[in-house]
Amino acid sequence: MSVNHIVAKEVELVHEESNDLSFRQLVSTKNHGLDLSLTWVEIDGKHRRLMTNKSTRVYYILEGIFTFHVVSEAEICASAGDVVVIGRSKAYDFFGKGKYLVINGPAFQEGDDIYLP
Repeated sequence: MSVNHIVAKEVELVHEESNDLSFRQLVSTKNHGLDLSLTWVEIDGKHRRLMTNKSTRVYYILEGIFTFHVVSEAEICASAGDVVVIGRSKAYDFFGKGKYLVINGPAFQEGDDIYLP
């Protein structure tokens, strides 16, 4: 991969009503390869329960307070400056109001998310 300069406000803002959020896919497989992805997200509500068998996810909280429910783990309350790491194959959901970055390694690809009841 070469060196890239990404201007976040120039990346398409996508609205995802089913998860009460909007996002900008800043680093993606389309433009940057399969190693990792980085997505800026703003949410006001609940993200549906999901899991992925493909990647580890790192959530870096930029603003706000979030509560994560990870199966077989204690509830996690995270706020600005905190990092939450969720390993492959862990079912989880979360809710809150604020902004965060999510990093996937290897990179997120369409279809990786498995939504659970």
